[in-house]
Amino acid sequence: MEKWDVHTHTTLSPTTYESLARFTSYADFVRIRAHTSKPCCAEMVNSRGEVLRVIEENAYDGAARLKECDAHGVTMQVLSPTPMMIPDYVDNENDAAEICKILNDDNAATVAKFSDRFTALGALPMLHPDAALRELRRLKDDLGMHGIEINSNIGGRDLDDPLFFPVFEAAAEMGMAIFVHPWGGFMEPQEETLKKRMNAKNGWRPWLIGMTTETALAFDAMRRGGVHERLPHLRVLYAHGGGAFPALLGRLEHGAYCRSDLFAEDSKKDPYQTLRDCGVYTDSLVHSPFAFGMLLDTMGAGRIAAGSDYPYPLGEMEPFDTVTKKDQLGNDCPYDAVKGLYPGHMVEHLPAPDADLEQAWKNFAWIDAKDRDGNLRNLPRLTEAQRARILSGTAKEWLGFE
Repeated sequence: MEKWDVHTHTTLSPTTYESLARFTSYADFVRIRAHTSKPCCAEMVNSRGEVLRVIEENAYDGAARLKECDAHGVTMQVLSPTPMMIPDYVDNENDAAEICKILNDDNAATVAKFSDRFTALGALPMLHPDAALRELRRLKDDLGMHGIEINSNIGGRDLDDPLFFPVFEAAAEMGMAIFVHPWGGFMEPQEETLKKRMNAKNGWRPWLIGMTTETALAFDAMRRGGVHERLPHLRVLYAHGGGAFPALLGRLEHGAYCRSDLFAEDSKKDPYQTLRDCGVYTDSLVHSPFAFGMLLDTMGAGRIAAGSDYPYPLGEMEPFDTVTKKDQLGNDCPYDAVKGLYPGHMVEHLPAPDADLEQAWKNFAWIDAKDRDGNLRNLPRLTEAQRARILSGTAKEWLGFE
């Protein structure tokens, strides 16, 4: 069975390190250089030359990624830039455009080497619409890309800001898909009290809670601000199972009913009408079979595509060995049981309608038996048609391959 992974990230390859040297005046700028002693690794370096983290070659090398794709049955990966590398912080149009061009050409080179296994999404200088429109056309016509990745807010602006609408309109006309990924905002608050609460050392909140909040805000902006309503054929996929927005649809709809005066200038479509009538998709990455069941009931298999967040920690493939209970760095698994699942591809382990439920539960042994009484024993069940749709069909439709 085909398996497309719509949510994977790349960094720039170390070969781009010197060509990016002139952009180090931007405080949030990062680039990648070869590791001084580990040939299979590289270093993510900030504008001050400080190493932010060490990355493995699967973050930038197509051949390394391909080996892991083969090991996990992934037939097609959708490559998208690591969100922090998209230059939403660059106020100079030419610089922002050049950084995006280097990002996009780097990913396009990987696709060219393995065109039957990778496709890519491009980055745009969204704060500079004229440059963004030029790069959008180049992505489609010259690089053969099928879509773009944008962050959940762009330089602190919500996605319904009129500045961005011409880009969304052009993407709809060109049949280019959009992948909305959380970054900034609640992940990097400026207000001091909130900054303390969202400190990464405080339960990794920016990634675990801030990301889901940011994605919900992005959907709310695109829906309430009328982008989806005005461009119903624009195909937009929201990361991490849509973040918090699928669980908030009822609240959003009821709030507009209760206080219609606050929504007088907003979209006339309620959240459910937006899902029904417009091109709204999510990936499958919710990390819980019960959350996935809710997502399936809300969106339907035709609007959900398998995604994993590969190769980063929240999307690592089986990070802990089932025997040693250690990860690749020697860290011990903090729990009694090891999941042994590739999180974004949980759909492969859910039972079919006629499957033995007890057998299916063995794939989710990390859920304590005491929590599996009553209705909780009813794992979401997928027909083979639904499973195939989520693993490949939805991805192809969203990207315009069919």
